[in-house]
Amino acid sequence: MISVTASKKIIELEGQRGILQIMLVLQGNGEILYGKLYNNKPLIEISNNSTAKRALQILLKHNLIYVRETDGSKAKYYRLTDRGKQFANLIGKMEQMLEEK
Repeated sequence: MISVTASKKIIELEGQRGILQIMLVLQGNGEILYGKLYNNKPLIEISNNSTAKRALQILLKHNLIYVRETDGSKAKYYRLTDRGKQFANLIGKMEQMLEEK
């Protein structure tokens, strides 16, 4: 019998609420303002600021998203990197499979 364990990166992604949702929202919207990533029920089910921050830090760490800051403002916008787009496509396919009967 072969023993297979999940990598530390998979465990890290799986352990943080909101990561998959953020990837899909960014895929559908292109770019999103940080403040729209939590407490915004039509877009995403992340209930608080710290959850969104932790998820974004992990996505940034793995080069799946990047941040664009505006001059003269504290506004931060997030977008998928090319690698992030590939990752989001895989998440979208998983979602489709789960929705199929």
